[in-house]
Amino acid sequence: MDCARTNVDAVAMVTREDANDLRLAPPAGGPSAALVRRLLSQGLLLTMRVGVAAAKALLAFYTARFLSLADLGIYGLLIAGTTIVPAVAGFGMTDWIARKVVDLPRAEAVELIVARLNLTVGAHLCVQPLAFGLDLLLGQPIPIELAVMGGLILLLEHIASEANDLLVARRRVLLSQTLSFLRFAIWPLVVIAIGVLYPPARTLTFMLSVWLIAVVANALVLLVLFWARTRTFFVPVHPGLLLQQLRGSRVLYVRDLSNMVSIFSDRFIISTLLGLELAGVYTLFWSIANVIYSVVVVGLLLTQVAPLVEAARRGYAQFSTVKRRLQIELGCWVILLAGGAAIVTPLLLPFLNRPLLQANLAVFWIVLFAMIMRIAADGYGFALLALQRDRVIAVVAVLSAVTSATATAVLTSLFGLWGAAVAFAVSATAIFIVRYWLTTFNGWPTSPSALTQEAGHGAR
Repeated sequence: MDCARTNVDAVAMVTREDANDLRLAPPAGGPSAALVRRLLSQGLLLTMRVGVAAAKALLAFYTARFLSLADLGIYGLLIAGTTIVPAVAGFGMTDWIARKVVDLPRAEAVELIVARLNLTVGAHLCVQPLAFGLDLLLGQPIPIELAVMGGLILLLEHIASEANDLLVARRRVLLSQTLSFLRFAIWPLVVIAIGVLYPPARTLTFMLSVWLIAVVANALVLLVLFWARTRTFFVPVHPGLLLQQLRGSRVLYVRDLSNMVSIFSDRFIISTLLGLELAGVYTLFWSIANVIYSVVVVGLLLTQVAPLVEAARRGYAQFSTVKRRLQIELGCWVILLAGGAAIVTPLLLPFLNRPLLQANLAVFWIVLFAMIMRIAADGYGFALLALQRDRVIAVVAVLSAVTSATATAVLTSLFGLWGAAVAFAVSATAIFIVRYWLTTFNGWPTSPSALTQEAGHGAR
């Protein structure tokens, strides 16, 4: 009974809407009690994130073993699309609004969130019919049924992604991570179980159908939760408010577009220059390494965005304290998870019966190192976001995108898959060094008033 109460306390610590739920001062009970609560809450969130990452990795292994590396390459491109589309059709507003709603009263926060999601739906309703029409006009290079399923998945994943980030900003961390777990971890296991027991279901069409069912169910759950909080489905959208946010988010939009080029251009370049099979090899190795990123950044670091922003508002000294704590915690998790991936992956590859994977095992080590550097770089990216250095973030992101895409294209054409992996590692390391220097040695303001003034400059 006492153990159950302790777990409930840990959950409450990360889900309470009140601004004190993630307070920076030690809670009552002393440092040891605070540490226990923190470890329990992190353990709960981490367990869900590990489940998500494991389900994704198992699906990648299943696709490589029972479908084909070409199907895995297509699936990898669609996965990339679920991140690229929110960046392109998000207009930089997600982080801009998330930073605003941290401490807003519920009514004002709901207005901003609804305006944001309405813009998302409107963008998809305008663009997707044009894309389907173009596909038909060109003779269906993508079968229209797959195109429609892919379009619906991209729309609903976009809505779910925005909702997840905004829930975290409102400190509904447990709810956000639970919905993510249900959305990401269940359907891959369903696909795998049915495919193993019923071989005719081992098709890309069936996989996408189950994925679509999962995101539809998630959207319905979000609607029910919204009704439970507001008792209405109709919240007026004020165009003036929306335009005001769009103007403020322009710099972050540049960053989002640039980040997508940096992160996902390699997959499209590899599939163009080397073919879908080698793209599938790269996708599998990237998926394994991305388990670490998913657990550490999405599962742990994202849950600390609100207190990081709050610490930055209190002054750089307080911000540095929180940043140092996060560096230590996340560094330990990276070492643990990367070590596990390095041991397990070579043992698993022979069971996939794909000689091309084992022939390129050395590429995996480079991708694993590159992903570790990407985690470090993104960690300092969140630090710059909390400090509201939007223009600096955008400039660094643009330079990173240009150098990353150029290096990937050149090195892949010269050295094949090795070149793509080396380009990933070099670009991730470079962006880490730049962001580290900007966050640590660039003489940031140390008082809350100075930070507020700098934020005003970044929003112009």
